[in-house]
Amino acid sequence: MPRRNIASAEVEDMQISFGERSFRVGIIAWLITGVVAYLVLPWFALEYGLFDATGEEYLDALGWKKYRLSLIAPVVLLLLAPLCFINTSRKIQGRLLAFVAIAAALLLVGDFIRTNSSMGLGAAVILMVLTTVFSYGIARLGFLQGDTFISGAVAFIILIIGIFVFFPILQIFYKVAINKEGAIVPFQFFTIITSFGIGRVVLNTLMLAISVGAVTTILGLIFALYSIRSTSPLRHLMRVFYILPIITPPFVVGMSLILLFGRAGLVNDLLIYLFGNGGLFIPDGSTGIFQRSGYIYGFAGIFLAQILALTPVSYMVIVGMLSSINPAMEEASLTMRASRWVTLKKVTLPLLAPGLANAFLLGVISSAADFGNPLVLGGEYDVLSTEIYFSIAGAQLDFAKAAALGILLLLLSLSIFLIQKKYLSKKSFVTVTGIQTSGNVTPLPSRMQRYMTMFVSFWLLLIGILYASIFLGGFVKQWGADYTLTLAHHRELWANGFTSGGWPSFTNSLFYSFIAAPVTAITGILIAYVLTRKQFTGHGVIDFGTVLIFAVPGTVTGIAYIMAFNTAPLEMTGTAVILIITMAIRAMPVGIRGGMSALSQISTSLEEASLLQRAGTFKTLRSVLLPLLKSTIISSTAYSFIRSMTTVSAVIFLASAGTNVATTYILSRVESGDNGVAVAYGSALILTMLVFTLLVQVVTGRSRVEKQM
Repeated sequence: MPRRNIASAEVEDMQISFGERSFRVGIIAWLITGVVAYLVLPWFALEYGLFDATGEEYLDALGWKKYRLSLIAPVVLLLLAPLCFINTSRKIQGRLLAFVAIAAALLLVGDFIRTNSSMGLGAAVILMVLTTVFSYGIARLGFLQGDTFISGAVAFIILIIGIFVFFPILQIFYKVAINKEGAIVPFQFFTIITSFGIGRVVLNTLMLAISVGAVTTILGLIFALYSIRSTSPLRHLMRVFYILPIITPPFVVGMSLILLFGRAGLVNDLLIYLFGNGGLFIPDGSTGIFQRSGYIYGFAGIFLAQILALTPVSYMVIVGMLSSINPAMEEASLTMRASRWVTLKKVTLPLLAPGLANAFLLGVISSAADFGNPLVLGGEYDVLSTEIYFSIAGAQLDFAKAAALGILLLLLSLSIFLIQKKYLSKKSFVTVTGIQTSGNVTPLPSRMQRYMTMFVSFWLLLIGILYASIFLGGFVKQWGADYTLTLAHHRELWANGFTSGGWPSFTNSLFYSFIAAPVTAITGILIAYVLTRKQFTGHGVIDFGTVLIFAVPGTVTGIAYIMAFNTAPLEMTGTAVILIITMAIRAMPVGIRGGMSALSQISTSLEEASLLQRAGTFKTLRSVLLPLLKSTIISSTAYSFIRSMTTVSAVIFLASAGTNVATTYILSRVESGDNGVAVAYGSALILTMLVFTLLVQVVTGRSRVEKQM
């Protein structure tokens, strides 16, 4: 045999033996992990959590001590080890591993369902180990070219999406189709949605959402044009303008509106001072004009709060597209003797169509899903999100009604999301082709710029007054009655030790968010990589699951989780684990969207070159892609942390007294009438997020947090 062939055969044998050794070492390591987890971690869920349980409670939750049948789990894991060394074909070995792993996992879950027991951390780890063994088995069968890392990643993603996306959503439909006695009630959904008052709530939600979507899109366009095309120095303040809603809890804007326009607000105090209690004048048989009133509550208050909170989001959607328009197209219009008005109308605005559509639909979805502002300012104006909340949190305790309304809100959001996706995929708005072009940005018409400057000045002044009221409200005795300066509210929150006041909820929020943020970023990048770089059986399942993650409102997530994880075998409601998972899932679109965007700019030839050098997918990701994705990971992690700290619509259903977080604590103080303490806490939370954002900018050298929006 020629020497070259002998050398090639030796290299191939070395590569095969190395691959076999890696396979065996990997699967044995996972099996050992499972056995150790069974021995030292609780098989059953602890009633008061892992850290608050006593030693006796912890020992009683161990499977080998309390439930001898659970010994089957480590025995199965130990029996799987010899399968790695049997001298047989890869396909037979793969079938055996996959079959035993999936059968053991189904038996494990089935036993918890049979005994109506809640799964503990040890059982959860073993379930993950069995999922990993299953992925090794299907990799042996040739799934994804036998890549064990990608097979494991796909299995892990499908498991996560199945448990924390599909299962909770299915529970909502189950609650509507099955009554409390367990009987099938096929028409219960239609009975609930056609009952008295529901039509009005749906109409209120649609009217508010469409109005907010339209107005925020128009205002976002105005601010985007002003910041990019105006020559006024005021445009530089836009940076502050659009970063504020990112770091502000969603309902804090509503609280500031109460401080200004509520019955005891500054505006009413000013009206009384100027015109007295009766108003400017009192026509016969009617109230006085400019009379003290609580008119901020209801549609007007929610509408104004959502406009203030969501306009910066529309601005960020539109300004990115406006910045990327090729200026040569507008210059061509001006060369053809078109005026700047005509160029704006006939060239610029049509090119902005996808951005405007995106901003409008995002405004509609965000308005319909908003929970905090309607809860604070709603008054008698009911919307779906608050109606769902009071169906569970109120005296009704009607899970079927909450589920039916959740389905309505889900269908509304999902329909809008799919319309958006379908509309934008049908048209082409490409202006950047890769061919080098030159041109200057066309400035705004002078008259338009003057009017815009006046409007932007008024808007920024209003924003400044709103945020000033938030910070000042925490330093006066009672807003609207006694404006004496005091530190009493902040002392109540922060000066009575770390176990009282606002400290427990604040530290909980920090702890949960610091865990959820990197999980969100890494999992989001992994999902983006699998969706954009790989084709396999089950690709559509992951794709549809990510669509649901994007489209499901926070309120629907909250009620879905409380229905899915409030009973055995997955009883997690009120624990830190479910709050961390909820925060990670709610912020996951940021990681996925950021990962897809970054990966679209990285050529696949870099990965192919690494794989040709026998590096393997995991090493390629670690050594080639992750360094290139560093900025995306940092920005996704930072934004996910801020999103987790300020989220409220989902966690309010899941938090308990021991796992209270900052936003639920603030809302509880608002509901009890302690507005001074609430705004003091809100201002502290905003300052914390602002400091964190500035630190991220210092570390990265540029603003990456707002770039994710």
